Amino acid sequence: MSLKGFIVKRFLYIIPVMLGITLLNFTIIQTAPGDPVIVRLGLIQCNTVECYNNAYNKEAIEMGLLSKDLYTIPWFERYIDFVNNLLHLDFGKSWYYQQAGEGRSISQIIAEKAVYTITLNLISFLFSLLLSTAIGVISATRQNSFWDRSLTVAMLLGYSLPLFWLAKLLMLMSFYMFKFTGVANKDAFKTPLITNGNFYKYLILPTLALTLGSLVFMARLIRSQLLEILRQDYVVTAKAKGLDRRAVIYKHAFRNGLLPIVTLVGLNLPYMIVGSVMIERVFGWPGLGTVFLEGALFRDYPLMMASNTIFPLLFLVFRLLTDITYAFIDPRIKY
Repeated sequence: MSLKGFIVKRFLYIIPVMLGITLLNFTIIQTAPGDPVIVRLGLIQCNTVECYNNAYNKEAIEMGLLSKDLYTIPWFERYIDFVNNLLHLDFGKSWYYQQAGEGRSISQIIAEKAVYTITLNLISFLFSLLLSTAIGVISATRQNSFWDRSLTVAMLLGYSLPLFWLAKLLMLMSFYMFKFTGVANKDAFKTPLITNGNFYKYLILPTLALTLGSLVFMARLIRSQLLEILRQDYVVTAKAKGLDRRAVIYKHAFRNGLLPIVTLVGLNLPYMIVGSVMIERVFGWPGLGTVFLEGALFRDYPLMMASNTIFPLLFLVFRLLTDITYAFIDPRIKY
């Protein structure tokens, strides 16, 4: 099979997988305990039962849970409407985020907030990739040395720390050292962001937390992969011929160990985006993580379905891109 045929096949494979994921998520969300209409009503002031019932019915109709005849709309009909809207790249309107008395478009909310999440995750990903590569190479080429043992202990400690706890620890250290907690305020997000100094100031701690949380596993994998490659016969032969040590490591060993590293890199970025939910919450970062978490807390079903659709789709797309990259790294791989 050609590479083009493989890509087409994988794209077609994504469609039924996403249908299954959305159907499962939609069913679980609809059967979860609690009434989203009551959450939306909040502290409504009604002195009579009739007043409350009228307000309840009005909100339920607007949310698409009741018909105008006050009949409950079956969940499978609402799922079909959701899929139909999804085919038009429309996630519907939010139940929690309101504007002028109406629910805001979820697609619009995502477009506004995505820039903050993408900026945070891309910068963290680049730093974690560079640092993990450097740490992994140093540990593998200096096995059992002081540096290798120290970095191994540090990585194991970092791997055992929950991400939200690490963020809180960085916040505490920053406060004691610089009287700066890193919790963002509105001034940090005044546009244009590229000329806003406060934006970069409040970007430091969440980037550091997300970087430290992701580089540990990557560094361990690079180290173990390089150790395995450095024991191969062709590397030993290259050393015996008197080749430069750096050429042996980077031209021969590192390149031949790229496949599992590429796999990790391709899957790590979606994991970072999911993990940034807690980081954004801790530092008050107004990205997609904060929006999706609030949607879950306030039972905003359309917003919950948007998050439960976007994140799985990211995993599937990055998995496909990773498989395509294999063919460019190793020409022996055929699809």
